[in-house]
Amino acid sequence: MAQLDETDLVILQRLLDDARRSYRGIAEEVDLSAPTVSNRVERLRDIGLIRRFTVELDRTLLSAADETLVVVETHPADAGDVMSKLTAVEGVEHVFQTVEGRVVAKAVLSPSDVHALFTNTLEDERVEEYRAESVLRSAWRPQLGTDDNEVQCSICGKTVTGEGESVEVGPKSLHRVCCSSCTERVVEEYQSVQETTDD
Repeated sequence: MAQLDETDLVILQRLLDDARRSYRGIAEEVDLSAPTVSNRVERLRDIGLIRRFTVELDRTLLSAADETLVVVETHPADAGDVMSKLTAVEGVEHVFQTVEGRVVAKAVLSPSDVHALFTNTLEDERVEEYRAESVLRSAWRPQLGTDDNEVQCSICGKTVTGEGESVEVGPKSLHRVCCSSCTERVVEEYQSVQETTDD
C-alpha cells in the first residue's frame, strides 16, 4: 500500500474534485509551493496511484445511441479474452472483470451495434450467457475512501493521531510525523545529509 501523508491526501482530494485545478491553487491550500505540489503529483503518478487525467463525457449527447450495460457470463479462464475484446470496441467506456468469470461493460451503442457485439465480436469466445440492459441513470463519483487512508509517520511508521506535526526540512521535503522525538530525528537526518554533501 502506498504511504501517503496528509498533504498527499489533500492534493488527491482537490484533484478528484476538479482535475483541472491549478497546482498554484492547491499549493495555497496546503501551504507549499506550486513546484512542490507538482513534484508530489508526479510522485503519485510514478507509483501508479494517479493513472491519468481525463475528461468524463456524456457520449449520449454526441450520438443517438443509448447507454447500455452489457453482462457476459463466461468461464474465469476466458474472461480476460472477453474483457480485451470488449475494451477494444468503439463505444465501450468501462469494462470490469469479476473473479467468477463475469465481464460487465458500460457502452454507448445502438441496438444493432449491441447485436453485432454478441454475434460478431464475441462469436469466437466461450460465452456461456449474455444480456444487454438499457441504463436509466448512472453516476460516477471517485473517492479516496478515507477510512483506510491513515496518515503514517514518515519516521517510525506509526499512525499519526490528532494533529501530529509537519516538518519541512528542505524545499521539496515535507514530513508528517507523530511526535516531537520523530521531529527531532527528521531534523537530525536532514542536517547529517547536508553536512555530508557540504564536505
